[in-house]
Amino acid sequence: MEKLVCHQLVSFFERLKILPTLQSAYRKNHSTETAVLKVITDVLRAADRGEVTLLCTLDLSCAFDTVDHGVLLDRLWYAFGVQGVAGSLLE
Repeated sequence: MEKLVCHQLVSFFERLKILPTLQSAYRKNHSTETAVLKVITDVLRAADRGEVTLLCTLDLSCAFDTVDHGVLLDRLWYAFGVQGVAGSLLE
C-alpha cells in the first residue's frame, strides 16, 4: 500500500511540475548515482574554471523522522492540494 501511495504522489507532483529538477529520490531514472554524478560534474567544471570548491556532506538519513506529522500533512494539503482519499491515507 505504501509503495502505491508513493507512486501516485510522485506522479501527481511530476504532473504539476512541483518537484525540484535535480531531486533524485523517488523518481524514475534517477538514483543516488545520478546525484553523485551531478556533484562530480559541478566540482570538475568549477576546477576547469579555476574556482575553489568546498563540499560539505551531511547524513540526513534520520532527518525525516524529526518532521512533525501534522505540519507535513498541512503542507501537503495547503501547498500541494493532496486531499480526499489520498490525504486521508497519509493520516
